[in-house]
Amino acid sequence: MLEKQHLAEARETRARLIESQHQMELARADYQLAVRRLHAAGGSMREIAEALGLSHQRIHQMVEAAGGEGVRGGRGKLLSRFARRGDCGEPQTYWTDRVFGARFDAETRAVLSLAQEEAYSRGHNYLGTEHALLGLLRTETLAAQVLASLGVTLGRASGELAERLGEAEGAAHSRGPLCLLPRLKRALDLAVKEAKAQRRPVASSEHLLLGIVRVKGLATEVLGGLGVDEKELFRRVGRASLQCSFCHRPGSDVAHLVAGPGVLICEACVEVASRIAGRRPAGDAAGFLLADQTSGTECSFCGKTAGQVEGLHASGDLAICSACLVFCREIQAEEASAA
Repeated sequence: MLEKQHLAEARETRARLIESQHQMELARADYQLAVRRLHAAGGSMREIAEALGLSHQRIHQMVEAAGGEGVRGGRGKLLSRFARRGDCGEPQTYWTDRVFGARFDAETRAVLSLAQEEAYSRGHNYLGTEHALLGLLRTETLAAQVLASLGVTLGRASGELAERLGEAEGAAHSRGPLCLLPRLKRALDLAVKEAKAQRRPVASSEHLLLGIVRVKGLATEVLGGLGVDEKELFRRVGRASLQCSFCHRPGSDVAHLVAGPGVLICEACVEVASRIAGRRPAGDAAGFLLADQTSGTECSFCGKTAGQVEGLHASGDLAICSACLVFCREIQAEEASAA
C-alpha cells in the first residue's frame, strides 16, 4: 500500500512539473513571436541573430515557423503567431468533439466552434485566445453578457485585433487542421479547473473567459486596448449568475451587489432606499415604500422589525432598514476605492 505522505509529495511535485512545462511552452511561444515581430518591423535576420547571440540559421527557422507562413500585414504588423507543429495534424472536428466535448457544456463548445470559424475567416492556421474571445462575442452566453456590460462588442474587438495584427491578406484559410496555441491550451485547462473549484461537472462560458484573461495572451491585449479593467471583469463574472433581490437586475449589469442572508441588493436600490430614508417622497420607480412600524415587516438583512429600527424600507416581500443601508453604502465605497 502506498504511503500517503510520499504519495501526496509525488502528486504535488508532478503538479509543479506540469505547471513548469506549461510556462516553458508559453515562454517559448513568446520568444518565437518576439523574434518574428523584430523581423516584421524591418530587422534583418543577420542583425537579429547578432543581437541575440544566435545563428542566422536559427533565426531563419524561427521566422519561417508554422509552415513558413512568414509575416504579413500593413505597417509592419504581424498577421500570424507562432504555433508548435506538435499541436497540428488533427482535423477540425477533433478539437470540438473529443477535447472540448468532454470538458465543456454545449454553449461553450459552440463558442469554440465559432472561434475556429474566426480563425479560418482570417486566414489563420492556428487557434489562439483572440479567436476564442471573438467566438464568445458571437454568442449570447453569460460571458458575452459580461463583456457587453463592459462595452466590448464583436465589432470593437475585431477592430482592435486588426489594429494589432493587420488585416488578413488573400483568401481565407482552407478548413484543414488548426494549431492550438499554448496560451489557449492553458486557458482551457484553467477553465476546467475553475469549474471544478465551483463543483461544476463541465466548464461554462464564464470559466472560459476567466481562463482566457488569466493567461495574458493576445485576447487580454485586445481587452486592455478596449479599456477593460481586469479586476472589474473578474468581479462581474463572479456575480454574473446572481441578481438583485429587489429590482432583479442581473449581476452583470450592476457595479455592486451586497449580500445578506439569502438576499442581495444592488447600488441602484441602495440609492433609492437612501433617498426615502432622507425624508424624500416615500416611493420610487424601484418600488420602495416606508414600512408601517406596526406592520411586523422585518429587515431582510438584520432581521429587525419595523418597530425596532428607525426606518424600514420595503419593496414587495423584502425590506432593508436604515442601519443596514449605511453598511451597504460603506461596503460599496470600499469596493469602489479598491477598484
